[in-house]
Parts: sequence; C-alpha cells; structure tokens
Amino acid sequence: LLRSQSAELDRDNGKIRFKNKGQIFLRDFYFNADDGFLNKDDKSISLSGGKAFSSERNLIFNFSELYGELDKEIYLKNASMTSCANPDQGWVLEAKEIIINTEKNRGLAKNIKIKAVDKTIFALPLLPFATSDERMSGYLEPSISYSSDGIDVMIPYYKVISKNSDLTFAPRYIAKRGPGIEMNYRSLHGKNNDFRNLDVIYFTKDDEFQDEFIKEDSSRWIYKYEDKFSFDSSSIDINWSKSSDGLVLRDIPGDITSIGYQRIQNLNQSFSFSTQFRNSSLTIEHQGYQSLNPILSNGYVKSPSIDYRFFKNINGFVVSENINITSFGADKIHGYYGYQTLGNKYLRLIENPVEGRRIFSELSISRYTHINGFNISSNVGLKSINYDLSSTQMKSKNVNVPNALLNINTIFVKNNAGSKYLLEPRLTLGYSAYKNQENNPIFDSDIISPNNELFNNDRFSGMDRIGDQSFYTLSMEYRKVAMGHKKVSLSVSKKYYLKDRKVWISNSMHHDMNMSDVMSMNSMSSMDSMGSMRDDEGPLVVMGSWMPTMKTMIMSYGGYFKENKKIPLGGITVNHKFNSGSIGFAKRYRRMAGDFNDQMDYSELFTDIHLNSNFKFIAKLKRDNENNKNIESLIGIEYENCCLALRITGTDRNLSRYILNEEILYPHLGDAWDNMIDIESKGRINFEFELKGLNSSFDKVNRLFNNSIFNY
Repeated sequence: LLRSQSAELDRDNGKIRFKNKGQIFLRDFYFNADDGFLNKDDKSISLSGGKAFSSERNLIFNFSELYGELDKEIYLKNASMTSCANPDQGWVLEAKEIIINTEKNRGLAKNIKIKAVDKTIFALPLLPFATSDERMSGYLEPSISYSSDGIDVMIPYYKVISKNSDLTFAPRYIAKRGPGIEMNYRSLHGKNNDFRNLDVIYFTKDDEFQDEFIKEDSSRWIYKYEDKFSFDSSSIDINWSKSSDGLVLRDIPGDITSIGYQRIQNLNQSFSFSTQFRNSSLTIEHQGYQSLNPILSNGYVKSPSIDYRFFKNINGFVVSENINITSFGADKIHGYYGYQTLGNKYLRLIENPVEGRRIFSELSISRYTHINGFNISSNVGLKSINYDLSSTQMKSKNVNVPNALLNINTIFVKNNAGSKYLLEPRLTLGYSAYKNQENNPIFDSDIISPNNELFNNDRFSGMDRIGDQSFYTLSMEYRKVAMGHKKVSLSVSKKYYLKDRKVWISNSMHHDMNMSDVMSMNSMSSMDSMGSMRDDEGPLVVMGSWMPTMKTMIMSYGGYFKENKKIPLGGITVNHKFNSGSIGFAKRYRRMAGDFNDQMDYSELFTDIHLNSNFKFIAKLKRDNENNKNIESLIGIEYENCCLALRITGTDRNLSRYILNEEILYPHLGDAWDNMIDIESKGRINFEFELKGLNSSFDKVNRLFNNSIFNY
C-alpha cells in the first residue's frame, strides 16, 4: 500500500514513484520519505529523507538515503536507529551506514556512536545486531566495572550454532592484569536433550599476579565442563573443573561463566557411570577435588567407587541392600577429623596418609503399616565395614553392627472457619550396637548436627563410622493451614539416650603415631568440644514458621541444652514483600563450625525497592557478628523505561589473601592459617546497561545474590 500526494505508476516495469511525501505499508516494514520509488516486481526500493519502522523488534530508523532490495539487503546512509519514542530519554545509535539483510534477519551498523539519554557512551567501527525476535547471533551489551584492579571491560559476542547449541565469547581487559577471554558453550544433545556446558576463563599473562608472586609463567586459567550422556536405563555424568592456581577466582571472577564465585573453596573433578536394571542400580564413580585454598591439600581421591543398590517389595516387606566398594588415595592431605596431633592441633600437611580400600554394606528389611489411625514404620538391618589398607602400622578392625528403628506417629485434624488445624505427635525408637572402631581410618566421615539425627540411627556422614546408640525421640508438631497455605507451624523435638555412646569421630591416628598415643587420644570425644553437654540427651530442637500475611514469611530453628544453658545452633529468616519491593533478614548461628570448630555467627540483610516507576534501589549486607566485621556489601541503583535500562552496583568483599611469598613452615594448620592469611577488601563498581530492541542482554545483578545465606 502506497499513500502519497503525488505518485506515478509504471505498469510495464512494476514501479511506483512518488514525490512530496509518501508512505509505504508492507508486512514487516513501514516507510515514510520525502520522495522515492518502489518496484513491486523485483522488490527494489529507493527513498530519500525519511523514516522506517521494523515491526518485529520495534526499531525506528532515520536516514538521508535508503536503497536496496526488500527481499535481500537494504542500505541506509547517514542513519540512526532506536526503539524509543523519545530518543533523548532513551538510546539512539547513529551510524554512517546501516545495512539490513532481510534474508538473514541481521543488521550491520558502520562507524557508530551509541547515545544514552543524549550522551555518547560508546563509539565503535562496527556493530552487528538482530532485526528479528528469533534467537540470533550478535554482540551483547558490553560490561564495564571498576575495582582495585582498575577498569574491567568485556564485550561479549553471542553465536547461535544450531537450534540446540550456542556459544558466548567475550574478549576481556583488566587494567592491572591484562587481556584475556571468557567463553561459555551450551548445548542439548541426545534423545533426552542432555545438557552440556563448558566455561573457560583464560588470561595469557597476569601482570599483577606476576609482580605479586614473582612467577615466570603468569598465565591464569580455569575451566568447568559439565555433561551427561543418557542411554536408555544408563547414563554417564561428568563434572570436571581445573585451574592454573588456587587464587584465580579470587583475582578474576567470572562474568558470563558459571564456574564459581570468589569464595568457592574447591573444584569438583568427578565422573560417573550409572545404570538401572530390575530392582537394582549400579554406579561406578571417580571423585576428586582441586583445592582453591593454597594452604589446604586436594584431599583424598575416591577411585574407583562402586555402589550397588538392591530394592524389592515382598508381601509388604521392603528388602534393600547397599554395597559400596571404594578405594582412597592421596599423595598428601591436610589435617582434619581423624588426622590430628595431641591437644586438638591439626597437622598442616601429612605426606604419607593412610590409603586403601573400604567395603561398606547395609542390609535392611522395612515395613510400613497403618493401624487404627497410627502410622507405623519399622526397620531392622545390619551394617558392615571392611578395610584393606596399604599401611601395615594401622591395624583396622572389620565390624558388623546390627540396628533397628521404629517410628510411630498419628495426626489429629480439626476444621474451623475455613482453616485446618493439625497436631502430629511422633515417637521414634532406635538402636545401633556398639563395635570398637577406634583404630579404623576416617576417609570421608564427619559429625551430623543434632537437628539432623533426631529420627534416624545415623550419627555420622560417610561410611567410616557406625555410631552406637539406644535412644527414643519425642516430637510434637502443630500446623495451621488456610486456603492451601501453611500459615503457622511449630515442632518441638528432643532425643534421649538410654546408654552412653562410645563411638566418636575423634583424634584417631595417622601414619607416624604409636598406639599409646592413639589410645590416649581416643579418650577424647568431639562431644567435649560441644560444651560438656549431657551424654544422656540431645538438645531441645525447635523449628517453626509463621505467615502472618500472604506477603510475609518468618522461619526459624534452634537447639537448646538445658543443663549448661547452651545454644548449639540456630537460625531465623524473615522475608516481606510489599507493593514497591521486598526486604529480608537472615541469621545463622553455630557454636562449632568448620575444621577448627570455630563459632559461626552470620547475618544478612537485603532490600529491593522500586522508588518509582523508573528507579529501583537494591542493597545487601552480609556480616560476621562473631568478628564484628562486614564480609560483603552491595548497593545499587537501576533506571528502566520502555527502551533503556541502566544499572550501577557497587560491591565490597573481604576476601582471604594468602601470603605465599614466604615458605609455609608451620607444622599445624591453625598456625599457618593465622599467620599466612590477610584480609583483603576488594571493592568493585559494575556498570550494566540494556538497550532494548538492539541485542539480547544478560542480568548480572541477580547473580550477586546467589551466594546468600538465605539459601541455607
């Protein structure tokens, strides 16, 4: 359709020429120009002094001259492009020439300046862009930030390889560290659309790292490869990461990659094969880690680890068997539970740790019944551990430990005024026999916190210790449900021990200890370090939640020892949403945490507030209350309208800095930690913008909240 005050039609050649303003209406384009022509036969067009509108991405073009073929390429001279009705309040791209390829739905702007709010923010020789809403290749908005390492600039390019795969490649420059690249590759493959992901950060030379540690090879790199291959009832899973050194993420955190954050402690290096067949499953695995803490070792490697599970229901009785055969190896390890010297001093380095194979077996028979309103589940079983160790000095003991568990609960329900009130009393009785395991190694076990062992026979994680206990647990839970939502819940539980427990994860031996040392150390228990708590009962564990309104949720948990008036652990989370945003507070406390049994007392506050229809304020503060120190803080402001989004965020993190120019000679891990670590405040200012309608964008602001304690 052509609308003009003056037009000439050449029917023989299919050409329509117009003067004194004209409008051309096509399916995907609208043109408004002073004069020009359109050929309906060969789709050629030539216009002067006008505007064009692309309906697929709502792009508006101004030009002094336009010519080309509508089904191939269109050229715009002295042109501008925007998606804003008022470019002075949004963005505009000015170019000497813009080429639009209608076959590929791609555009290319030459000799450009990009303006935001009428201010030039970028000048580039070339900029490709998409003219369609389809998933297409093209440059993403650049990333700019500033930190103690100077300015950090990255220009990502997104490449569509196929409908199931893509690649993001980003040249990056950090002022004090030099040039590098980031890359992310993703794909879906196989009949089940298995996900494959590869992340890479690579800097050929890190100037700051070279000056700090005086290294000839100062290249820095890290990669993470995740993949899965599914074959009917079998699968192969790969999760493998590796880095040039343990400090690379602290110095060069990823921007478009998902390798990890600056506080990540280790990299996973694992792969496994799993298969399922009738009533059974089998997994063969290699599991290892690379430590990102240069004071700590990589620990044990489990390879191979073979795990077989059998499950069958026979007339209501469920028979299950789990057999795990794992070999443990390590050149050296750092001290942890099971490898420490007298006086609770952890060794910083053990050159010849115990290695060998462990066979763990668990046979159980369980049954679930419902009698007169009572739910009854029972279980009897036998756990076994067998070691074949490389060290002849360690005389391990094979053990077979019978166990039993009985759980009885019922529910009382009352309906009143559209709400449902539930009261659930619960009684659990458990028994696990005592077998002496003091001479057995500890490869992968640790203590389970009191609130997680209330209703089961497990006192330790892993498979190196089978904790003895005879106990009963009393529990009462109250819930109020209204309109399908749990408005109030409160549970109170306490575990009582009928016998003293004798098996502990305590100061076991390592390769150079004699047996007299071992016996004396095993008289110490990890319970002593919990504050001389009573051995005949666990803490009173209370958990609750309250939803006073549909926009507010409060959750909490805690434990309490009456005898010594100690709180071993606790936490509270408060989230509130209102019309203009949200606010939240979280606190986590544990009297003993980590390898050094230090007190952990963290709190976090965040807010996300829409100041008006265009501006939003975000902030987060994470604090170590025990040491009276801010761990991490973030503050930012965001402006967004119909065609432009600008985000400025500032972050400040107190990171561990390892002083490694000096040789670490400390025999104990705690001394090395105290003397070889400094705290480095690493501030960063991020500038992120999105020009709506130009290219796709990625939002980094939300990623800054991913390592929140709200997630735990």
